Amino acid sequence: MIGVPQGLFVTGSDTGIGKTFVGCALLSAWRAEGLAPQPRKPVESGCPERDGTLFPEDGAALTAAAGLPATAVEQVTPWRFPDALAPDQAAARQGVRLTVAQLAQACETPGNAPRLVEGAGGFYSPLCGDGLNADLAQALGLPVLLVAEDRLGVLNTCLLTLEALERRGLQLAGIVLNRRRADTDALLDNAGALTRYTAAPILSLPEGIAPQDATQKLSIWKSSWRMPPSPGVTSSRV
Repeated sequence: MIGVPQGLFVTGSDTGIGKTFVGCALLSAWRAEGLAPQPRKPVESGCPERDGTLFPEDGAALTAAAGLPATAVEQVTPWRFPDALAPDQAAARQGVRLTVAQLAQACETPGNAPRLVEGAGGFYSPLCGDGLNADLAQALGLPVLLVAEDRLGVLNTCLLTLEALERRGLQLAGIVLNRRRADTDALLDNAGALTRYTAAPILSLPEGIAPQDATQKLSIWKSSWRMPPSPGVTSSRV
């Protein structure tokens, strides 16, 4: 039987770089192994209104990828705000002040199934009234998966994030370099450059990769993660 992790905190080098896409692919990979993963994105801003309520698009995508009923999005993303701002600012505009403790409590899941917690924006982006994404990751104590856009200049952000993880005593599970622009120079080799500075496993996703192909790549790659399995939790695959 293959040991599976207790969960992951998915963070980014920036906002809009594909954290949810990668998270959904990972949830699908876990489900293919017979697991019942539990996603959480406790706060989401920039939510459009649908049928009189704010609709968390990222939270809904994670809910669907985990194979949960649509109504489960209420637990996946309990706090939603309309303004496309950092969550702490979006909440403040609605007269709400969230805390790291509240968000951490919202990330609790039943049973021993692996959980996937997605932050908002980059690792040091403000998340709530008293903390950053980094503070929530530290409160949860989960290994961190860093998603970064595979573009020129991202090495600086990646290395700063790795240094921040080390300072906070958090474990880096791996790095996903997500290429999002078709005009990116084909000679660019961020993955190769990063191997000079970290022994963490690195996965490169090509521009325009289909969700099912990303799931397949993540399913194979995650066996190289540097993280402990959750006690008593195993995959149904031998």
